[in-house]
Amino acid sequence: MSPAWNPESIHSAIIVVSDRVLSGEKTDKASPRCAERLTALGMPEPKVRVVAEKRAAIEEALDESLKRGDRFILLLGASGFRAGNDAPEAARAFIEVEIPGIAEQIRSYGLTKTPLAPLSRATVGVSARDSTGALIVVSPGSSGGDTLDVVEPLLPHVITQLNEV
Repeated sequence: MSPAWNPESIHSAIIVVSDRVLSGEKTDKASPRCAERLTALGMPEPKVRVVAEKRAAIEEALDESLKRGDRFILLLGASGFRAGNDAPEAARAFIEVEIPGIAEQIRSYGLTKTPLAPLSRATVGVSARDSTGALIVVSPGSSGGDTLDVVEPLLPHVITQLNEV
């Protein structure tokens, strides 16, 4: 892999978008597993934050993460189409370039696990076209691990491309 990919320098964030997790009604099982996988790649421990299913809360968490310099941001949850499922719209406010092929691959891979995968509005893109850019991925909350199955092999290539600009 190119020297532009150095996992030890790739800070990340996992933003869990769930009113039920925030209230303690539901246990967050996905973000600990995702964090474990990212650290297994050699990346520093990701910053995990749980936010309400409100666009303003999601945007605040994304803004904070980007200002902190995170290069990979995984949003878990709020990717459906019920009221309050605004994670894709919130993410798009920070995405300069969408990467629809990755989102399509996430849904396609999800179909191998559940016939409900096409209902996801998984969204993927980069926040800038240079070394300040972060890969932002909106994933269904219950399948963050499946999303990482798709994203992990692509992450070094995305970061390398951004770093070489």
